[in-house]
Amino acid sequence: MPRFQTDDKFDSDPAVLRAGTAAMGLYYRCGIYVAGQLLDGFVPSEIAAQYGTPEWVKRLTDAVLWEPVQGGYYMPLYFAHGNKTREKVLAEREAASGRQQRWLENRNKSRSSQRRINNASHNASQDASIDGVRDTTLPLSLRDSSGGAAPRGAPSRRADSRTVADAMALPPGHRPASDQARRAAAESARRNLANGRPP
Repeated sequence: MPRFQTDDKFDSDPAVLRAGTAAMGLYYRCGIYVAGQLLDGFVPSEIAAQYGTPEWVKRLTDAVLWEPVQGGYYMPLYFAHGNKTREKVLAEREAASGRQQRWLENRNKSRSSQRRINNASHNASQDASIDGVRDTTLPLSLRDSSGGAAPRGAPSRRADSRTVADAMALPPGHRPASDQARRAAAESARRNLANGRPP
């Protein structure tokens, strides 16, 4: 809302001194109303009667701070003291509204773009291989027998991709060893795999 303005030396102006303090109270109160309603210095007679007395109105007109016009009074110093015209106030409001609208649109575009980036990242992580799809970028120690990602907690594999069970498999035509021999061979194979040597 526009503010009602007067000159910073207006209190000592001879016209103000002639009008007196009570009449100047009416002047300022009506000035605030006029600025707020964008009336360009026009004081409706009903507002003057509501805010003050006929004597105060006469003092303002005698001091030429108000001029009688049809339907009320005109403040001749209204624009001289820096108050803005109705047209200028409305133009400034429209410009401010346009700036605010553009700012909101840019902010919403930015947020929408950020949401798209976040959703794409989220979708990519959701689409990651979890059902045995081959992922050749994984180190051998993290792959399962099909070449896909090994389940979390699965034993690590060495670069030769052989397990103890692979090492223990007997070629066709060989008979199985005794339980004690199998345990010893398994232990030996485990040690060799742990040290990175062939089983």
